[in-house]
Amino acid sequence: MQVSNRRKVVGVSKARSSRTTALSTGKAGVRYRQEALESFYDGFKSAGIDFAVFLPDSMLDGVEQLILERGDIEAYQCSREDEGIAMAMGAFLVGKRPVALMEGSGIGMSALILARGIVQKTPTMLIIGHNSTLGERYDYHGATRLVAEPVLRALSIPYHVLYDPAHIRNVVIEAQATVEGQRLPFGILVPSHVIREIGESR
Repeated sequence: MQVSNRRKVVGVSKARSSRTTALSTGKAGVRYRQEALESFYDGFKSAGIDFAVFLPDSMLDGVEQLILERGDIEAYQCSREDEGIAMAMGAFLVGKRPVALMEGSGIGMSALILARGIVQKTPTMLIIGHNSTLGERYDYHGATRLVAEPVLRALSIPYHVLYDPAHIRNVVIEAQATVEGQRLPFGILVPSHVIREIGESR
């Protein structure tokens, strides 16, 4: 389906651009490392990513808002994570290079569609926040933390944990090379300290 105004359709407000090292977005006032957001975006562009689907969450919101603000990657907001992965895999079938962004609980909900993608050789890159890495501050993310990596391991889906913002661009590029070369999904797990400012306001 052709959409004339993607940013209007997804219904997410644009992020404010910033030249500082952090970007404040959303009502929660999360402070993001601007260099990390830019590295994700630059990695996507360098890897040829041209289709993004996401279910908003507080960890990856800055990346999603930047994609919407720049406007040159086709972007959609989904209502369920497994639906979003299915959209990304469908985009791969028609020649797109997709990425799906979600929190770890979404991977827990998406085992069946990920398995189908493996069998059908319709992969996508996965950017995963709120996972089993360090820095989760709230107990309501406890169950979320438990499911992402076990599901990836159970399905033999390769993944990489980012530990340094300086590695973001290269990891994204190499992840996409694996997606295309092996025809497998690939997960990138994003800890809080990599994408957010460290401190009480994060």
